[in-house]
Amino acid sequence: MMVQYRKLKNRHRDAILFFRLGDFYEMFDADAREASELLEIALTQRNGVPMCGVPHHAARSYIARLLKAGRRVAVCEQTALPAAGKGLARREVVEVVTPGTVLDEELLDGGSNNYLVAVGCAPARGGDQSAQRLVALAALDLSTGEFRATAFRLADAAARLADELTRLTPREMLVQESLLDDSPPAARAIQQHIPRSTVVQRYPDWQFDVAAGGETLCELFRVANLKAFGLRPDAPELAPAGLLVNFARQTARHGLAHLEGIDVYGRDSFVALDETAQRSLELVRNLEDGSRERTLLAVLDHTRTPMGARLLRRAILEPLRDREAIAARLDAVEALYRRQHLLTAVRERLRRVSDLERLAGRVALARAHPRDLRAIADSVRAAEEIAFVLTDRGREPASGSGPVAEIAALAEPLTTAAGAVAAVASLVEQAIVDEPPLSINDGGIMRPGYDAELDRVRAVVEDAETVLLSYLEEERTLSGIATLRLRHNRVLGRYLEVTRAQAARVPSHFVRRQSLVGGERFTTERLAQLDGEISAAGEQIRELERDRFLVLRQQVAGYVPAILALGRVLAGVDLAHSLALAATTGGYTRPELAEPGSGIHIREGRHPVVEAMLPAGAFVPNDLHLDPGATRFVLLTGPNMAGKSTYLRQTALIVLLAQLGSFVPAEEARIGTVDGIFCRVGASDNLARGESTFLVEMNETARILRAATERSFIILDEIGRGTSTEDGRAIAWAVCEHLLNVVGAQTLFATHLRELTEIRHPRAANYSLQVDDDGLEVVFLKRVEPGAADQSYGVHVAALAGVPDAVVARARELLQESHGASGASGDGGRSAVAPPAPETDSAGEIPAPVYRQRGLFSAHELVGRAVAALDVDATTPMAALQMLARWQRELRQDEQ
Repeated sequence: MMVQYRKLKNRHRDAILFFRLGDFYEMFDADAREASELLEIALTQRNGVPMCGVPHHAARSYIARLLKAGRRVAVCEQTALPAAGKGLARREVVEVVTPGTVLDEELLDGGSNNYLVAVGCAPARGGDQSAQRLVALAALDLSTGEFRATAFRLADAAARLADELTRLTPREMLVQESLLDDSPPAARAIQQHIPRSTVVQRYPDWQFDVAAGGETLCELFRVANLKAFGLRPDAPELAPAGLLVNFARQTARHGLAHLEGIDVYGRDSFVALDETAQRSLELVRNLEDGSRERTLLAVLDHTRTPMGARLLRRAILEPLRDREAIAARLDAVEALYRRQHLLTAVRERLRRVSDLERLAGRVALARAHPRDLRAIADSVRAAEEIAFVLTDRGREPASGSGPVAEIAALAEPLTTAAGAVAAVASLVEQAIVDEPPLSINDGGIMRPGYDAELDRVRAVVEDAETVLLSYLEEERTLSGIATLRLRHNRVLGRYLEVTRAQAARVPSHFVRRQSLVGGERFTTERLAQLDGEISAAGEQIRELERDRFLVLRQQVAGYVPAILALGRVLAGVDLAHSLALAATTGGYTRPELAEPGSGIHIREGRHPVVEAMLPAGAFVPNDLHLDPGATRFVLLTGPNMAGKSTYLRQTALIVLLAQLGSFVPAEEARIGTVDGIFCRVGASDNLARGESTFLVEMNETARILRAATERSFIILDEIGRGTSTEDGRAIAWAVCEHLLNVVGAQTLFATHLRELTEIRHPRAANYSLQVDDDGLEVVFLKRVEPGAADQSYGVHVAALAGVPDAVVARARELLQESHGASGASGDGGRSAVAPPAPETDSAGEIPAPVYRQRGLFSAHELVGRAVAALDVDATTPMAALQMLARWQRELRQDEQ
């Protein structure tokens, strides 16, 4: 057996080999030592060979832990027993499970793709070494069949790899050795922008072959050439794509029928969101702990299906650029938004839809079990119901305007897609019971009446069971033991059981099998014969059911493309439903889409994530107006904590929401579509890269200045703050000039450097966050208005943060001395004009100012909004008194 084990292990040296022995998977030698540590299971030895094992029925949970640790697992099964029960069972590796090719539902995150990525560098075309070398990247989600590829210049590899890997978050990567060795920037980008658990494998250059990759793809897609997918014979994307296909074939040990094509994309395929923008805007992961809490995804995600959740995530990270595609998605959202009865009906039925994309993948790879096929059938029926609801109820008038054509655009593709797989649902419903077992070896899968031979064998078992009951009554009568019982277990089979008190009365033909504390177990020659007949028939039933199921699964495999198509349509319906519900709960409005570069006009805009964390009506909205012929550059000044970063981020998010086809948190929005959203917000260092805060800031700024175009939207926060005041001012001023005179992009530039407000340009304007300061109390109003701020209130913020009073007082003294010496405006003065003399108390002392942060609203504003929104007719006297008491309490606290 160990010879057999080592032969299989030599073929899979890079994987932990799960070697099937009876009811356990055993591991030996180095695999056993590593697995016992990773899985925290006992390490033993036999004949000096280290070994450990896990129960076969719990293997998937242990495999999941090994995958999470970045290891691969080769699963070896007994494929044939020895003749006459003697000799060695034949064993083969039936599956290699890697982090990037896992298929089991319990090992996958339904809300995100599980990408396997390959990256390589193609040689210069035609042998011209002066030509730009290209880096190609391909990504495959084996569980859903999604297959993508792109290429970019080697000179841009560091930045592009950062963007791609941040968006894709691959579980496993295959990287060309020379790219890692010869391009340190690309190697650093790979190392720094993948999750820690991602497995990175080096592959020799000869495996990144363009010609071989093209042949592999042509064979896979059964085509003579790849022109239909936008790929030339010398396309660099062919090399990594072909490697992924071969890798997937080796691990899956099966054909890849669910891979229908490859999506070749470039920078202009969707709105550019670089790695910094994805991170700073907290689109799908927050900056605090990397989870999805407090992100745009968390606010928008009301999806009911894993397909819809994945599509929403992709829509956020890859906003649309095509205005027609954006308008079509907005139409779908509005169709449900204006018909709340329809939105509710669709939501209820989406709950019954399973992950058709991954179910189709398991069918194609011969991994689907009985519950998978049943889930496909149930999902098809749910899709038919949704299509009927959209068609029938969609004719009802909407709450407001909105043509019925919007509903038809949702219903018609769904009706067509569901009709294409209706035969699958019928096949499965006729064959499989409503609640089948998970395993195909357990029996109880097929319905009575589905197969004549199966019914005949079942009848034999049922007849034998009737004979058994008659036999039991016969033995009770002959023995006089009324409590004689017939029982069954896997070890003894069927047996007769009596209590210990009745054991002396058993007939002589009873043969003792087992003695227990409370009784005795016996068999008889007749019982053994009947038990053997039933057991043989039961085994025959399981074999027949297994064979019939495999035939049925093969029939369903012929519908894999149609199942995938239905899954994609349902994902689109789920996405529209989710965005409509987010618009309903958030009070969003449909944006008006304008020509690229035609400006951004937002009235009463809000930050969707911050607003969702505050009480209703608490967020202070703001406007923004950028025009191509007038203001394209806003210099935003104001105190710390006044809301500059929130204003910048909310504008970027509103633009992004509009371009992904969502309603936006604003009273009104007119958005000229953009080609990219670039962000430089927040300060951080990267010690792992050896980069200071200022160097990180300059890296991100440089990328924006080089990548942005006049059709881009940029937000920049505190450029130049990481160095000396003089250097920072010079850099910030030069950046502003470059953005205005060279790039020409629509820009929001927040700064504390008030000297920048002196920049004069026909397309630049000054805006600031308003402050209510009467000399004794400072309140940040969170309101953006035209004009420049005259001070920064840094000392005030220090007081709010809890800096000791003595430190705050000393800082104020030093600030006053500085103003007295220079006469310049600063954090305590009002421009160059001396502030009015403060009043004194009865002892002649100057009272310390009260520094108070109102958050995003004041009590007066909140109470006023609440009164205006109050439905007096629907409010009871007691509720009115309670509200008055609460408002009075809030107003008093606000005045303290």
